[in-house]
Amino acid sequence: MAAKSCFVIMAIGEQIVDDKTVTSASLRSKYDDLIKEAILKARPSLEVIRADDVSLPGTITTDIITRLMHSNYVVADVTFPNPNVFYELGLRHACRSGTIIIKDKAGPRVPFDIAHLRYVEYENTTAGLKALSSQLAGYFDHFDREPTRPDNHFQELAKLTGYAFPDYKKAEEMPPEMQAIMGLMEAPELLNLIMRQQSGESIDQGELVRLMISNPKVVQPFIQAMVKSGEISFSQPSPQKRVGRKR
Repeated sequence: MAAKSCFVIMAIGEQIVDDKTVTSASLRSKYDDLIKEAILKARPSLEVIRADDVSLPGTITTDIITRLMHSNYVVADVTFPNPNVFYELGLRHACRSGTIIIKDKAGPRVPFDIAHLRYVEYENTTAGLKALSSQLAGYFDHFDREPTRPDNHFQELAKLTGYAFPDYKKAEEMPPEMQAIMGLMEAPELLNLIMRQQSGESIDQGELVRLMISNPKVVQPFIQAMVKSGEISFSQPSPQKRVGRKR
């Protein structure tokens, strides 16, 4: 069984608050010695990753978004009013539950926009590490017991109103024949030419080929459908069949 994962959202680069500078090195130290340590004390088997472990500081890459979507837990430190932190927290809230918001007790006041969210305050001390670890363990246990229960206002409202999220998996599983028909809707010239051919009208084959080449995304499901039906085969005939052929 694959180990469960915990992605940590927090300010990474240098932060300036009230004319005071917080260095990236001190933030890294807080992560290594307090936040990550508290997480691992709560759940030693967790894979714990911070954004700069998989990406350059300040960038939001596909890998980061993937971890926001799929990590079992996310711990978000909102101590500093950092745009990336808030954006990543919003993405996570829209994706799934399993998010714990934390904040340094000695840090600035939480911005008004997220002040209503429940968060865990911690102290950057030995006693603070122990207390944070204990609270995190409680949250992890809660999420394990009720993995689909909403843990933020967005999800609660979506559940209450029956909001239908896009089902991309369903679209990917659409049969090739249906994908071909839907694709033709985006290429009216090609659709018109094929309809004329189906009605028995003689058409310019060169024009048909040109339109197909200029619309590869439309043609792809057609080829998939033809391969599936056996109209096109890329396999070599068996030796027995080759021997039996007349020259």
